Amino acid sequence: MSIDNGLYNVTQAYNLGHLKIANHGFIANSRTAGLIGIDGTIDWACLPDFNSNPVFDAILDSQNGGYFKIKPIMECYVKQFYEEYTNVLITEFIKDDQVILRLTDFFPISESGTINFPEIHRFIEAPSSDVEVSIDLKPNFNFGAGQKKITGNSYGYLFSSEDQTLGISTNIKLIKGRGNVYNNIILKKDTSEWIVIQSGVRQIGNVKQYRSANRLEETRRYWKSWSEKINYNGMYRDYVIRSAVTLKGLFHGPTGMMVAAPTTSLPEVIGGERNWDYRHTWIRDTAYVIEAFSFIGLTEESAKFLYNIMAIIQRDKKLKTIYTINGDGNLNEEIVNLSGHMASLPVRNGNKASDQLQIDQYGSLVSAVFRFQEAGGLVSTQLWDFVIQLLDTLKDLWKLPDSSIWEIRSEPKHYLYSKFISWAAFDRAIKMGKALDYHAPYSKWRSIENEIKKDILEKGYNSTIGAFTQYYGSDEVDASVLRMPLTGFIKATDPRFISTIAKVEKDLKNPCGLFRRYIIDDYLQGKDNAFLLMSFWYVEDLILLGRINEAKETFENMLKHSNHLMLFSEEIDFNDCNELLGNFPQAITHLGVIRAAIKLNRVLGKSSE
Repeated sequence: MSIDNGLYNVTQAYNLGHLKIANHGFIANSRTAGLIGIDGTIDWACLPDFNSNPVFDAILDSQNGGYFKIKPIMECYVKQFYEEYTNVLITEFIKDDQVILRLTDFFPISESGTINFPEIHRFIEAPSSDVEVSIDLKPNFNFGAGQKKITGNSYGYLFSSEDQTLGISTNIKLIKGRGNVYNNIILKKDTSEWIVIQSGVRQIGNVKQYRSANRLEETRRYWKSWSEKINYNGMYRDYVIRSAVTLKGLFHGPTGMMVAAPTTSLPEVIGGERNWDYRHTWIRDTAYVIEAFSFIGLTEESAKFLYNIMAIIQRDKKLKTIYTINGDGNLNEEIVNLSGHMASLPVRNGNKASDQLQIDQYGSLVSAVFRFQEAGGLVSTQLWDFVIQLLDTLKDLWKLPDSSIWEIRSEPKHYLYSKFISWAAFDRAIKMGKALDYHAPYSKWRSIENEIKKDILEKGYNSTIGAFTQYYGSDEVDASVLRMPLTGFIKATDPRFISTIAKVEKDLKNPCGLFRRYIIDDYLQGKDNAFLLMSFWYVEDLILLGRINEAKETFENMLKHSNHLMLFSEEIDFNDCNELLGNFPQAITHLGVIRAAIKLNRVLGKSSE
């Protein structure tokens, strides 16, 4: 679909009536986020928070979902890009080499702290000529189950249901329709208009009251100031910065929690049931982000999350698999009445995996504290006591079967991933505690660490297939074993890992350098596609193996799989290597970009300041 000069033909951007996942930009303000298509449509946004019900959800139902469309009437090409180092998104519509309409979209955010209002500001301009513009706003409440009424005044319209409201304020004259407001207007050359969408309001005010131009400047300053904290000037810097800014946008400022992605039910397989709600906090995913942030000198988000999650776990006296971002505790999974992205059903609200035991979460959290400390973060005596508590639980828990990293919805097994991440917890806690000169039962921890390692080497390596397997007793590999040498559990040059990575390459890798996670039956319809993080772990392994040119080639090939804004989803079609799939943008993929870029930069002799 791409043509010269980074322009896109909007008419080619759709599939089965849906704008493709890849054809979206992302705006956020550390409270919530939205997706904006290259056609100028906001087709996903939850207000006021990431885990609120969406007000725009047409990406999950092109016929009945909510949306906010702004586009020229005439056919044209599109260019979409970010203002540098920000989450301010620009969409330009181009005809005969001239920008006929420009949209600037953002969620306001400022240095004032955690109060970021649930507003979307849209600025429309006609830089080169008069242009006829179509405007159409149709929110959707409670996934279509909420009845709404529309009331208006001279400043705009208010949509309201029993428990939700959404307002639009603008000087543009709009017409009340059946469930929407709309109009086609002529925007004169060199003129502009603001449109503000607000959640939770009871009345509509003059658009001037929202001081959108000032809010835009505040938002620009915020993102640029935050980006300046990133300590990285090496190779692939643009991708590292964009990944970091994206990850920052996925943190929930008021609580310090982070969503795995801002969307629900974007399919991992088109037409299949692998559709999950990622608008919640996984300890594992956030811990991995903390590790990645530590490599580029960022500790503020890490500190807020670690100290907050410590308080929550100590309050609840247990570590859960998934947390809501605002502590309401409601993760019950329900099926909602939307037709699904490209007819991929079901559409889920909530996540049943919250009931699973995933033992690797403990080790992931300890490893995050370790990296946080390495980056200069404050590991107080309270946080160190918390680490001791986690290990006191893990000393027996590691022996149990669980559901592990992939959350397979079957009976628990002794998954290898959870075992070696548990090993890493004890290994890193010993290193961290001694570096800080803190007291702990180090000899006991060392004994448990050795016990776990012995157990894995005896039960996790299958000499018949010459590989570490997915779980004890299995004869299949799992791409998650690619992380083994990255934890220090085993050297990449160990013959057992060399034969393991060869088996993973043979069974799970395609010619594009993409990996399936596994090939076992996971009791879900449709075959799993390529999980992008695995390719970035693979790059790190290739570096450790001394296959530097291959690592560089693989990494640069992976960068080509991002969209036009350097954004990644969770998966990509394993067969055609083109279609971005799964929830978007995906935190766990972007942290992989950061880690692999930094490690490649080191071995290629570039400086990182």
